[in-house]
Amino acid sequence: MSASSDDAKALTAEILAPEAVAAFLERNPGFLNDRPVLMSLLVPPDFDRGNGVLDMQMFMLDRMRSQLTNIKSRERALLEAAEANARVQNRVHRAVRALMAARSFDALIRAVVNDLPEMFDIAAAALCIETEQPLPGGAGSTGVVLLAPGALDRMADAEEPVTLRRDADGDEAIFGAHAGRVKSVALLQLDFGSKAPRGMLVLGSALPDGFDPAQGTDLLAFFAYVLQRCVRRWLNDGP
Repeated sequence: MSASSDDAKALTAEILAPEAVAAFLERNPGFLNDRPVLMSLLVPPDFDRGNGVLDMQMFMLDRMRSQLTNIKSRERALLEAAEANARVQNRVHRAVRALMAARSFDALIRAVVNDLPEMFDIAAAALCIETEQPLPGGAGSTGVVLLAPGALDRMADAEEPVTLRRDADGDEAIFGAHAGRVKSVALLQLDFGSKAPRGMLVLGSALPDGFDPAQGTDLLAFFAYVLQRCVRRWLNDGP
């Protein structure tokens, strides 16, 4: 039998007779409770209980409708969060591809300093290296920020791979001319190997809550891992 004929049979007057529906509900008292949307579609009977007596059915129905509205609001919030996460994921993947496409150390630094802000929709990005020694390939001139030993420990906890700070003003020593636009920051620890200096990628958002400790850091940690591997390739092994 086809699905359409089954539907037609299910909608016959005999099957949907009031007595049959009533009998079904009596045998399944939790049916409507498990399907609250149906309750919002039903019209309860009005009972005249005399002056001064309230009909509690209407209050119960209004409460259920309010609960359904709240559920729908939460569903919309979850959907918006999922869509936002997908956008961030796409941006991270795009940035990773840019790092992998770099054909020199200078090109890698330019991808981080110049291209990353647009890809991440942030105000500025800075690649910081903690060392007193000059870097190869004129990296300092392409945007690497050189910091004295111990500076990174003062900026973030070394045990935390990613630190997010909201309502944080930009440091001119890190962001240079873009510091005034920075209102929140992300600090990403970078490990370039035992023979290389420590590093940190510092991202600055123009929004006070652009980076917030309540946000997830998995995607930023993934990007930091890819970046440090790319830097290792050029600092230690070459192309």
